[in-house]
Amino acid sequence: MSETRILLERDNVNDERVVLVRWHTAHGARVEKDTLLAEIETSKANVEVYAPATGNLCWSYCEKQEVPVTEAIGSIHDEAVTTPQPEPVKSAAGAGERGAVTARAVKEFGADAAQLPQMAGGRQRFSPVARKMMEEHGLTAAAFAGRVLVRKEDVLALLEPQAAAERAAQRAAARAGAVGTMAASLPRTAITQAYTEVALSKLQRAMGRNLAAGMANAVASAVSVTCDVDAGKQFALRLLFEVSRLLRKYPSFNATHRDGAMLQYADVNIGFAMDDGRGLKVAVLHQSDTLSLDEMGSKLRDLTMAYMVDKLTPAMMANPTFTVTDLSGVGAASFFPLISENQGAILGIGGEASAFGKEFKRYALTLTFDHQLSDGRKAALFLGELKKKLTA
Repeated sequence: MSETRILLERDNVNDERVVLVRWHTAHGARVEKDTLLAEIETSKANVEVYAPATGNLCWSYCEKQEVPVTEAIGSIHDEAVTTPQPEPVKSAAGAGERGAVTARAVKEFGADAAQLPQMAGGRQRFSPVARKMMEEHGLTAAAFAGRVLVRKEDVLALLEPQAAAERAAQRAAARAGAVGTMAASLPRTAITQAYTEVALSKLQRAMGRNLAAGMANAVASAVSVTCDVDAGKQFALRLLFEVSRLLRKYPSFNATHRDGAMLQYADVNIGFAMDDGRGLKVAVLHQSDTLSLDEMGSKLRDLTMAYMVDKLTPAMMANPTFTVTDLSGVGAASFFPLISENQGAILGIGGEASAFGKEFKRYALTLTFDHQLSDGRKAALFLGELKKKLTA
């Protein structure tokens, strides 16, 4: 019986694991080549997976399960599939249980670690790397009694306790640099009230890491101006067009800080944050300073449509050098936008409101920038020129 493995494309080289969000085709079903099979969630976007051949579909993983990018999510066979469908992933804690105890909660409360598997549902799991290392060193599951999920780090901690302690100290020092030495040294207060843990999506976790890394690398400062614009004009499009040109004049805002040096980007790739309630994603207008107003408008419409039908690909969100985020449509008068990883500035739009008796709208533009790369005077000049162009 011939078999064609369904492998994932490395759309995002930073991902070692992805989440199998849903299967669109049943286990054992007959499929034609290029049939939509599944949807995968990476740290950048949701990606559709199509059948690489004609035949009968055999699942290797079930929905909501994490999959290493080097492994096949399933396979196509030329004969009927007799393998049973993989069992669904069970929640670590009891379903619907308010304040369910999880591994993190137990650790936080200081509960007896030996009781953890029983409190979390009795199921102990091992990552593929951890299981391989255990086999190489002759370790059994008993060596990790009390752990629901055993990862590579847990095995290393058992084999090399001193090295594990040093790595933990290094991670603590890195966290201290991100949030401040004093704040990082304070112990976390135990949560003593009932709560429900809600898992964040891979995209949300990646966005959080991105912003944390960006703010940890930057000495953030901000400057704001108000801008009155004639009603009816395509404000967002015109703003993106003018910003792309100004970034050539103010290259320190199209850069990032790395090891005491400014890295100025060769291209101007403006990221535009989109969020209509289905999740925040940043689409990118690549080489935006080379686009005419009409070309930019066309590309922006295409990106917006792709977002609305959940078809934004990792390539459409790759390598932004500067970001624009707009909260004016949801009533935010002003806000402090956070710099993303590998960037040196971000522009926030807020305060959309019609002025009494006037045919214009008033916006608040806030530029958050890395003070290691630029200063308040340049930020004010940048915003001043942008305001002048938008109100001309």
